[in-house]
Amino acid sequence: MGRDQYYPAGQGGAELDVGPAFDTDGAFDYLYRNANPVEHARLAHWKGEADTTIFWRTFERYQNPDGGWAHGIEPDYQGQESSIQSTLEALRIMVTHHQADHPSVGRTVQFLRQNMLPDGTWQERQECLDAGAPDWYQPAKYRLWETASIAGYCLELGFTEVWSSAARYVRSVWREVPPPDSAHHYWATLLLLGRSHSDQDRTISRECIEAFKHFIRRERIDAYDCSWIIEVITTMDLDDSYTLLPQLGDMLASSQEPGGGVRSAYGEHFTSRTTFNALMAVALLNQSLSRVR
Repeated sequence: MGRDQYYPAGQGGAELDVGPAFDTDGAFDYLYRNANPVEHARLAHWKGEADTTIFWRTFERYQNPDGGWAHGIEPDYQGQESSIQSTLEALRIMVTHHQADHPSVGRTVQFLRQNMLPDGTWQERQECLDAGAPDWYQPAKYRLWETASIAGYCLELGFTEVWSSAARYVRSVWREVPPPDSAHHYWATLLLLGRSHSDQDRTISRECIEAFKHFIRRERIDAYDCSWIIEVITTMDLDDSYTLLPQLGDMLASSQEPGGGVRSAYGEHFTSRTTFNALMAVALLNQSLSRVR
């Protein structure tokens, strides 16, 4: 099947004719054969084959009555208790599918308000940990990532009231948090502070970009994370975008397997999500690069 049969005009419809040697046809074919219900719904919505109502019919099955998310929307957690990490993953999906106006978004933000710590930050809920969450969900281990990402995505969705406290927290701990062994803190912080005009925030954002360069040189960015970084960078007006984006795209291409799927070191259960995210990231990457051709 040719690429044009998959790629309609409109959202996601840019021709993938620049950038990395990523096999888009192979990725589409892999998803058609192997995607879980979430990725099938996302693919249909992204291609324009399913409207918002149909998309949400599948997506909101993963939302609890309290507004939080669980049930496998984050591939590492299948529990029923609402999870901060799962809710963060749901926010990412809402933003990439431009779903700011759906009522479930408001319920999600209300859940986050109710679970915000007194200093305006987030960490994983004890109820989720007691329900069998993976070890890496440990409270406070990724507090900066969770806080910056959640507040950054809330800002993208039009909920601005959590930004100030989150930004204040990130600034206060930026020099204290040990350098992480992954890029999570950096893309989350860039999402949160990348549009700020304050000198301090610009300095921190520049340090995030330099960290990406360091991880790329060491080839230490997983494909799942590459897509996340591309999603963030393509929304920013950054001088280094047109150097970083092709390099990140090449890392995605090198993670693609002969069957079209994109592997992640986080496990085989991430392959479907990683493949869809990579497909969307390559489209975003090429749209950005084509603007300066």
